[in-house]
Amino acid sequence: MCALFGLQGPATGAQRPATATAAAGWPAVSSASGAHVESGTRADTASATSNSVVRHDYNGDGRSDFASWYDYAEGQDAIHTFTARADGGFAPPAVGWKTPKGNFWAEYMKRVTGDFNGDGIGDIAAFYGYDDGRVSLLTWLGTGKGTFADPFSSWSVTPGNWTFDAINAQAGDFDGDGRDDIAAWYDYRNGDDKLFTFLAEADGGFASPFSSFARTNADGWQVERMKFTTGDFDGDGRDDLAVLDSYTAGTVRLMAFSGTAEGGFSDPVSGWQAGGWQFDRVSVLSGDFDGNGRDEVATWYDYADEHDALFSFSLDTDGKFANQRQLLNMKAGDYDRARMYLVSGDYNGDGRDDVGALYGYSDGLVAALTFTGTSDATLRDALHSWKSTADDYWTFARVATIGPYNSSLPACPAVFGHGGYPTGDDAWARDQVRQPNHPTGLAQQKSWGAAGVEADLRLTRDGTKAVMWHNNTTRGLSGTKSDIAAMWWATGADQLKGRTIVTGPYKGETVYTFREWLDSAQSQQMAAFVELKKETEPVLLRGEASVREAAWNEVIAPIKESAARQKIQIYTQSDELRPELEKRVKAAGLGAALDSYPRWIDDADFGWEEPAPPAYKHYANWQYKLNKYGSPVTAVPMVTSWTSDFTSWLKGKCR
Repeated sequence: MCALFGLQGPATGAQRPATATAAAGWPAVSSASGAHVESGTRADTASATSNSVVRHDYNGDGRSDFASWYDYAEGQDAIHTFTARADGGFAPPAVGWKTPKGNFWAEYMKRVTGDFNGDGIGDIAAFYGYDDGRVSLLTWLGTGKGTFADPFSSWSVTPGNWTFDAINAQAGDFDGDGRDDIAAWYDYRNGDDKLFTFLAEADGGFASPFSSFARTNADGWQVERMKFTTGDFDGDGRDDLAVLDSYTAGTVRLMAFSGTAEGGFSDPVSGWQAGGWQFDRVSVLSGDFDGNGRDEVATWYDYADEHDALFSFSLDTDGKFANQRQLLNMKAGDYDRARMYLVSGDYNGDGRDDVGALYGYSDGLVAALTFTGTSDATLRDALHSWKSTADDYWTFARVATIGPYNSSLPACPAVFGHGGYPTGDDAWARDQVRQPNHPTGLAQQKSWGAAGVEADLRLTRDGTKAVMWHNNTTRGLSGTKSDIAAMWWATGADQLKGRTIVTGPYKGETVYTFREWLDSAQSQQMAAFVELKKETEPVLLRGEASVREAAWNEVIAPIKESAARQKIQIYTQSDELRPELEKRVKAAGLGAALDSYPRWIDDADFGWEEPAPPAYKHYANWQYKLNKYGSPVTAVPMVTSWTSDFTSWLKGKCR
């Protein structure tokens, strides 16, 4: 990748187009919010041709390749092709197709790959959702040279028919005619789901969909608890659908939906299940890893001790996924599943599928890896081929590999806002007092999309009043400078009560007691994540007994009074204070205030400064944290100092 496509600042002012540009080859269509699904329109096509058994071979050399979509910070987008070498490694990425700024928004696409026109060359298709509620299905035909023709649309619907967010897309040859089709699992949001099949036609476009499987609310499935993959698992020449389903907490199972001659699916057959697997620790893919002509489901599992393993499952004579075997076992620290985008394929052309990956390192660089198959139907340790450099910089957060399936997105996290504080020498002199320690700050964080805030708890003299303030002195407040811990709350000429903020966006706000602040957060339906500051150690740990108990009461009592009506969590960064805090919180029956703390997600290498630095420096780390901790089931809480930027960045990356 050349320097022209290097990492730049985020595009500003760009709007997702309400209609597409006709001259660029895609029609004016977009994403819907209707409660029902209807057929769309399509163009006439010719007859079918034969298909190749090699998946996503973009240059016709008989080996699988893989493609990625890159979303540049300046607003343009490109497909890059990683062509496979004879050893299964990958050549440096080459631009296979690109488009100027403003034509596509990556977050409004659901991309899959397959041979949609049956010519033996891999193609790319995508559902695209537009702002006015329309949806289109686009095809980029492979040229056989590792590049792609401009996209065309074969199917589209007007607003009110399909909801873009409700579509989960998979590609495979479901009717066995030699052309890959698309199956779309559609979530009606009322407990009833359906599968729709879009059969491919000879030009690589798609016929209007038909309902190919339906389920009801009584079945108890939820698409956010399902991970999909496709393959010919029974060896009948038609691709099938496999689902890893988490139907109860802490339990997963594999289900097989066999393809029918019409391109539909039979009722699912439940197979292997486990009670010790966590759904959000699994990646699912498929491939013929033993070369017997039938695909297996593969599950990459990220264990709590940080070691990883890859397992495969094949269908037994009853049509159930069983026969679990280990393909690969990696020691702790070798790889991090959250930093990997996985796509299977026969990358060395030996007739057995391998596993390819883009890996995002913590330093921001990206590498292409291949776990090639062996004659004993396992996988070798990773072959490292291409790796980005500082001159051809790739951002892991801006790249997405294109596989035969579009995996379910994680649930959107519960965002906790934090007020940025400068770092380095004399940071206090640049501090603009952005902490949401008052109703105005809480309201602004909520307007940015925060579900809660992280804020700072201190004690005044002798622990007589718990107050919300971020500095250990009154810097940033009216009046003479004093240490908070040396001041009375409402006694004397130098009291803390009534002082106002004199700088920054919250100028004019005052200091609030812990009780007042919790009441304000509760009235705005916001969760509280409270840091008990280290400077409270002297009174809470070493003060006279009566003073110490009164001070702890100032900390614990407000939480106890409010815990029944709002989410409150408390923590400290003081190693000395932490054991006593935890003991007293538990003794008060408030153990929930110590559990499941929000996770900090900003990149520690890019701290806050005044004026605020651009958020794009955190994109790679945000994507890593979302991959690592995001759950398809739970809204995992995450804390950032870039609240409005993070909530905007999340659009299209979670559901």
